[in-house]
Amino acid sequence: MFNVKVSHLINLIKRKFFWWSLMLLLLVAIVWLASNNQGYVLIVRSPYRFQFSFNFLLILIVLSFLAIHFLLRFVHFLRRLPANRRRKKEAQWLKDSNTALLEGMHALAIGDLSKAEAAAKRAHHLIRNNELEALIQTIGEQKKANESKQSILFK
Repeated sequence: MFNVKVSHLINLIKRKFFWWSLMLLLLVAIVWLASNNQGYVLIVRSPYRFQFSFNFLLILIVLSFLAIHFLLRFVHFLRRLPANRRRKKEAQWLKDSNTALLEGMHALAIGDLSKAEAAAKRAHHLIRNNELEALIQTIGEQKKANESKQSILFK
């Protein structure tokens, strides 16, 4: 078990070292190419003339690509936001209904029928399931039968 963790750690370090060294070499190549570049770009529109260094134009292209990329990602995030919120709300409803069902089962095991019925109604309100309606009716019938037995015994 210890050898597996160590080998995994060594592989992770090797991968990280490879990517960091590759990024360093790429950065050195970009700096070398940019420092040896004496070119410029001339854009002529009838009353205007724009003259840029070629390196500045490359930087503008990369920055505009990144800006468009992150803008599109943000738009995609905003489009998914209602569905994500709905999914979180449904998950919270399911969690609350499961909690109510567990409380009801615990109360039913203890013998507290009124608490079990209230928890089943709360779970039914959250889930809206037909099987829970049958469970609520069964618990209600048991509660009425239990109350009638108690009223007969304690008269």
